[in-house]
Amino acid sequence: MSGLTRRQLSDHVHACEQSRRGLGFSNSALITAGGGMVVDTLYDLALTREMARLYAEVSPEAPTRVVNTHHNGDHTWGNQLFPDAEIIGHRGCVERFSEVQPASVEAIRTMAEPPEHLRDLHEELAPFDFSGIELTPPGHVIDHDTTLDLDGVRVDLLVVGPAHTEGDVVVHLPDEGVVLMGDVLFHRCTPIGWEGSTEAWIGALARVEALAPEHVVPGHGPVCGVDGVAEARRYFEDVRDHAQTCWAAGTSVLDCCAGIDLGPRSTWDEPWRLAANVHRVYRECAGAGWSDPVDVTAVMRDVSELKRRMLAARESRD
Repeated sequence: MSGLTRRQLSDHVHACEQSRRGLGFSNSALITAGGGMVVDTLYDLALTREMARLYAEVSPEAPTRVVNTHHNGDHTWGNQLFPDAEIIGHRGCVERFSEVQPASVEAIRTMAEPPEHLRDLHEELAPFDFSGIELTPPGHVIDHDTTLDLDGVRVDLLVVGPAHTEGDVVVHLPDEGVVLMGDVLFHRCTPIGWEGSTEAWIGALARVEALAPEHVVPGHGPVCGVDGVAEARRYFEDVRDHAQTCWAAGTSVLDCCAGIDLGPRSTWDEPWRLAANVHRVYRECAGAGWSDPVDVTAVMRDVSELKRRMLAARESRD
C-alpha cells in the first residue's frame, strides 16, 4: 500500500498526500496550469509512478515542469520518470544533488546483518526500493526568487535557504492561497536538517506565515493551514532558547533534551529527532557555520539513544 492520496486544494493545485509516517514518506503537489507543474517527486520509482497515476486522473498529459524544493532523495529520486519536463531547482540543490547515491542507500537497505549504527536506518529503508534510480538533477537553475506565469496562474518560487538545506525553495500561488513548502515544514512530525541554520529556518517559516496562505503542503505530514507553520516556528524557537542556555552551562545534548518540555509536540512523529536539533544549536553556539561538516554518526548516536529513552518512558507509563 503506497499511502498516497490526491487532494484538491484550489482551482489549480492538487496535493499528493502521504499518510504513512517515517523517514522517506513525503508529499508532492501538482499545478494544473501552463502544461502542468509537479512540485517534488518521491523517494523511489514505485512511489513516484503511483503519484503520477494519481495526477493523471485530473491532468492526463505529462507535466512540462518539475520543481525540486531541495536536493534530498525523498523529493527528487523520481525525477527520471519525467524525461521531457524542465526540472527547476536552486543552485544549492543542484550542487548537492549527488552527495548521496541511490546505490549506497540500497546497499544499506539490503544488508543481511547491518552493523549496530545502521540498524535503525536499515529498518526505516525497508519499505523502499532504490534500484534503477538514475539521478536527474534540475537543468533550470535559480539563484533568487523567481516568478512564473503558467497561462495566467502566478507561481512564485521563493528562495528561503539555507534552512533545512542550502537550496530550499517554497512555491507560493498567491491567487490560490496555497504554499508548497518541501521540508521547510514538517507538520506533526519532528523536523531534522543537516546543512542550514536554526535562525534561517525560523526566518523561512516566518516568511511563509506572513503570506497567510489558506492551504500549506508540508514536505512531511498532513496538509495544514498557516497555524501549522507557526507551530513549527515556535518549536524551533523553544528548542533554540533552551539549548542556548544548556550550551552555556556545559550541559550534554541528551541532558538538554531531557530538560525540554515538549508538551503536545511529544506526540509528533519521531520526537527523538529533538537531539539532532539540539546538536545544531550547540554547533552554532560554538561558532560553526551553516555549511560546516557535521559529525552525523555522533548526532545519530544521540538520536538513537533519545529514542530508546523515550520509548522506555512510554512503556513505563503504559
